[in-house]
Amino acid sequence: MVKTLLKTAAVTTLTLGLGSFAHADVWDLPSPQPADNYITENVSWFADQVREATDGELDIRVHPSGSLFPGDQIKRAVQRDQAQIGVHVLSAHQNENILYGIDSVPFLADSFEESRQLWKVTKPALDEIMAEQNLQLLYHIPWPPQGVFFDRAITTAEEAEGLKFRAYNTATARFAELMGMTPTLIEEAELSQAAATGMVQSLISSGDPVYNHQLWDYLPHFYDAKAWLVLSHIFVNKERWEALDEETKQKVLAIADKAEQRGVEQAKELTDTLKNRLSDKGVAINQPNAELQAEFARIGDEMQQEWLEKAGEQGQRLVEEYRALQ
Repeated sequence: MVKTLLKTAAVTTLTLGLGSFAHADVWDLPSPQPADNYITENVSWFADQVREATDGELDIRVHPSGSLFPGDQIKRAVQRDQAQIGVHVLSAHQNENILYGIDSVPFLADSFEESRQLWKVTKPALDEIMAEQNLQLLYHIPWPPQGVFFDRAITTAEEAEGLKFRAYNTATARFAELMGMTPTLIEEAELSQAAATGMVQSLISSGDPVYNHQLWDYLPHFYDAKAWLVLSHIFVNKERWEALDEETKQKVLAIADKAEQRGVEQAKELTDTLKNRLSDKGVAINQPNAELQAEFARIGDEMQQEWLEKAGEQGQRLVEEYRALQ
């Protein structure tokens, strides 16, 4: 009798456990960055917090290093529910909508405070655009200000002409063109091989990819242009989002707010830390000389005007609202 009761209890416990597991909502989250990159670390923290807050009923599983989808395919994968949530730079998709690239307009917002103000102004517009594409925007993470890496010392723009430049969106490609370089779209997961084979002789970056992929021997000269703060965005398939109950949504949004604040603080800390780490690896950390700074400013002015012309009335209004906050 006792054995029978114990067996019954064991079966009941197993059944309940399987039932809870079976009803868990599993979401895949692809990230282009390696597992030890602060962007992937941030979304992993977010996933852990969501799992804990929902008692495992919403289980977000992070796939780093482009292992599930490469960066340029993540947004489309989430739209189609091939992945349920993802992280990527929206500026890589400004060919779909020009407003996606507002954070990558050179020298429009080149500090953390200005980036925060620009985000505050533009987020409502991005929410509407993404909703039309079956996406729900949750939060963003800024990267440290962007500088330019070269495989050689540069004192004039002419010395950069013809160099192979790694681009990750249309803004970086245009920057390269205006500098006289040759842009090539290369995903972060491909950077190491591209640099080793000479396909990358220059790139614009916060320095994080250069450090993470150990590119200091290939790109040992850094010029601190402080061009802009590119944003990585975390977004979810809207149908999946709408299927959540209201209590779960509020829990996820509260955690997203904390993850965003956490990401901003990490990016601020990394700004100087990255330079120090790269310097320790032999990278020369340079301030652009007067001629290079003037060239960067010229390119920035031209790209701002080009962007505003393409952005139309809505984009121009958003920039005006942002500038009014300065």
